[in-house]
Amino acid sequence: ALDPAGRVMPDPDRPDPDRPDPDRPDPDRPEPSAPSASRDPRESLRAASDPGESPDRGESPRTAFVLTPWQAPAGLPALIAERSAAALALPDPEPLPTTPTPAGDETAGGETAGHEATGKNSGPARRRVLTAGAAGAVLLAGGSAAVWNALRGRGTGAGGPPSGSGESPTYTIGLHADLGGPGRATGLAHQRGALLAVADHNSRKDKTFRLALRTEDDRGDPAAALRVAERLAADPAVIAVLGPTGGVLREELVQRYGAARLANVVVAAGSSTVESGTGLHLCVTRPLDDMLTPGLISHLARTTPAGRILLVEDAADPGLAGEVGRAFREAAPTGATLLEHPLVRGDAGFGAVARKAVTGRADAVVLGGGDASRAARLATALTGEGFTGARVAAGPALGPAFLDGAGDAADGWVFAEAYADPAALPAARGFTAAHRERFGAPPATWAAEAYDAVGLIARAAGTTSASGEVRSGIGGRIVRTEHRGIVRTLAFTASTRRTRMPDGIFLYRIEQGRPRFLGPYEEVREASGGSGR
Repeated sequence: ALDPAGRVMPDPDRPDPDRPDPDRPDPDRPEPSAPSASRDPRESLRAASDPGESPDRGESPRTAFVLTPWQAPAGLPALIAERSAAALALPDPEPLPTTPTPAGDETAGGETAGHEATGKNSGPARRRVLTAGAAGAVLLAGGSAAVWNALRGRGTGAGGPPSGSGESPTYTIGLHADLGGPGRATGLAHQRGALLAVADHNSRKDKTFRLALRTEDDRGDPAAALRVAERLAADPAVIAVLGPTGGVLREELVQRYGAARLANVVVAAGSSTVESGTGLHLCVTRPLDDMLTPGLISHLARTTPAGRILLVEDAADPGLAGEVGRAFREAAPTGATLLEHPLVRGDAGFGAVARKAVTGRADAVVLGGGDASRAARLATALTGEGFTGARVAAGPALGPAFLDGAGDAADGWVFAEAYADPAALPAARGFTAAHRERFGAPPATWAAEAYDAVGLIARAAGTTSASGEVRSGIGGRIVRTEHRGIVRTLAFTASTRRTRMPDGIFLYRIEQGRPRFLGPYEEVREASGGSGR
């Protein structure tokens, strides 16, 4: 029955346990705060699994992962019933948000890994009653679109249940990854690191909100990447995007996420086509490749002091070569003499560089350039001339083409990289153990950094949720947030939105054909071998 105001009247002979006590006001939902999102992950890493999660060993790159089904809050059926009549007088509602079909679903097609479905019921009928709740939704049994839109107006922002429900909100992080193309290894590392971070966050008893992960696969295709960005930007449950995971960050993607005021947290891209100042919601958590040179300078100043340094700028990679050369000219080790010899395009210049290193009595050779196959040829030429001094280069030159092409001549080379080896990092022991337990393998490159990026997003979300607009506020908050991760402390210069570098550059030395992690460049004191000439 309805009272004159159109409200549902309770049946006096049938108490409703779900109906709020009229003599006791509903408590406000507690606002998410930093402690639950920002606890130091070095203290404890628990690889907790949510109900319904399935093991990911051997997963298809397009599999959509189920993380945290959004549970209907207590009392919601009664609340819907109470407001149904009043809601009928509301204007016609906008269409409900559509959830993309997972490519791994038996009913799916297309190019995306899609939004996580809840359990196995992911057919069209079920998808019609899913809303924009993170990693799941509310089934409005007996309700209507108008009722849900009315309730959403009382909510607390992206992914959250109605305020006063007593339930913690759920915030969705979108993972924009290449899981089916040439960058699958990096994309999969991101995915696994993010999954562990989400599970760890959700296992905490002191959390004030839950996290969920929505995975989209662009297969390394630029056109598909734009479609992925459109889907993630259109989902109001997504508060931030992790990725894309490719090697180059493209401006059109940054612009699309920026237009939607969606924070874009990039972990692995070594270079960017983004013009300075255009990425107002962009946060890159690593120094780009052209910012790695301080690690090389420090190495030649403190770890393996070099009095005479031969700078070799590779004309085949003028961009990186120019940045490395500029950094050494401006900040060469104190007292060192800087020699220069260009490496010309083509096949004829390697021997000339090697002879210059020997005749110029260089203690060290610095390669400015990121072509791994050309770095291998230079390494071979230096060994052929009998050069035994230090040899250093920025990260892009270290790759399978270098290790395979140089063979024994690769040993002794030192590279500056923007990623750590978590298996060799004491602070990441718990993460490494959890990764092995869940995925049956040690963490790959960028997995630990992706874990830390999720922690950064969670910490920033915990300090913006009071406004009720987590998504629109997190982009500005994230670069003003400092997060102590398992790899390093993530901190930024807010005016430039660039990461602070001191502990973000790591050194590796090739030993017996394999890179050996030496540690953060400012902490490396171990001699690198090689007597110099």
